[in-house]
Amino acid sequence: MTSPLGTESSPSGHASDREPLASYDDASPLSLDTLPGPQESPVSIVFNDTAYATVLATPDQLEALAVGFAFSEGVIDRYADVGAIAVETSRHGFRVRLQVAERIARRAGSQARATLSTSGCGACGVQEESQLLFGLTRLPVAALPPVESLGSGLEALRTESSPGVHLALGLSEHGRIVTVGRDIGRHNALDKVIGESLMAGLMPALVMTSSRCSLELVQKSVRARIPALATLSYPSRLAVEVARTCNLTLINCHRGRRLELLSRGDG
Repeated sequence: MTSPLGTESSPSGHASDREPLASYDDASPLSLDTLPGPQESPVSIVFNDTAYATVLATPDQLEALAVGFAFSEGVIDRYADVGAIAVETSRHGFRVRLQVAERIARRAGSQARATLSTSGCGACGVQEESQLLFGLTRLPVAALPPVESLGSGLEALRTESSPGVHLALGLSEHGRIVTVGRDIGRHNALDKVIGESLMAGLMPALVMTSSRCSLELVQKSVRARIPALATLSYPSRLAVEVARTCNLTLINCHRGRRLELLSRGDG
């Protein structure tokens, strides 16, 4: 049968019920351009002439990625802090240069990442533990998202999906999809939603991601003052603990099978 997210499974859902693997599909002779997987490139974030971090990301929505990343990291506090954005090619990837006031460039220099952030690890390279927890605060009380909004989001995650790419969706309080972030990294996809929302001047009421939930997704949501976060699979215990402390509604969608409230922000 087919799940709400379009994946095939047996009635019991166990791997033992599937057809046994018998052979390889040999794609090794195919050219890279014909393969369905996502693109991945080094993307350097630069404030004026101060190099801050290099992330591995899908090379589109790069302006939104840079703005969302800079905001999530606490380098900027609002989109108005950015005077201009320039996307440049580098030897192996891209460079996104944000023109900012000199005080912000100095702030960036003081907390620059020590190592490369991979597509699977948005927090890699932070130099202090406090940077992992930056921006955490207790959110104001907000109503739970309507179940219908989550249903719309789950359907969009299914229809908008592509091989190897994580999706983050920003939804309005009425369940309308207002922002879509696509990236090989789940944290990059969320940064793209946050960046697009900052540039548009309006944050979503709910963010849904096509991934598991670690602390960094909770931190980014709280920092952006998004009241609710829904993920397809189980969050880490630390993510749940921090969500409860910060009054963030956190929902495990169990890949479309059921909706589980792990943290409530409605009271």
